[in-house]
Amino acid sequence: MKQLPQYVNVREVLQLLVRRFGLLQKDGAQCCGVSVVQSHILYELFKSPNISLNELSEILSIDTSTLSRQVQQLVENDLINRLPDPKDRRYVVLSLTETGENQYHDIAKTMEEYVLGIFQHVPPERKEQVLESLQILSDAMSQSPNCCTPPL
Repeated sequence: MKQLPQYVNVREVLQLLVRRFGLLQKDGAQCCGVSVVQSHILYELFKSPNISLNELSEILSIDTSTLSRQVQQLVENDLINRLPDPKDRRYVVLSLTETGENQYHDIAKTMEEYVLGIFQHVPPERKEQVLESLQILSDAMSQSPNCCTPPL
């Protein structure tokens, strides 16, 4: 049997991980009533409140027009505030509303339960190794000139 090049194995494992993590589900992998992109927006705004659309666009590697449409939906659903930047009133900053914070916590709880459920099948002595390996892979991806994922 012919052995496949290592990059094929890596690609296959990554594709399976993405599928199993639920990012390829129909209709944007609805989680807790928001799309995956919207979930990422809530997560980033929880970590860094009062950031501009441009800053958020850079963090998420999403063009501003696409991001703007997602943000508008979240504003209409009372999950995000869009307020004038106190430093420069020509710009706006984004932050979570109280409802948005509650939504963030609901998503975080769901994701925590999901990840803990996965990790219960990893041998205890290998859990740190799994996390370290994922971090190494993420770092390598962020340094690749062909990768569109921002560094964490």
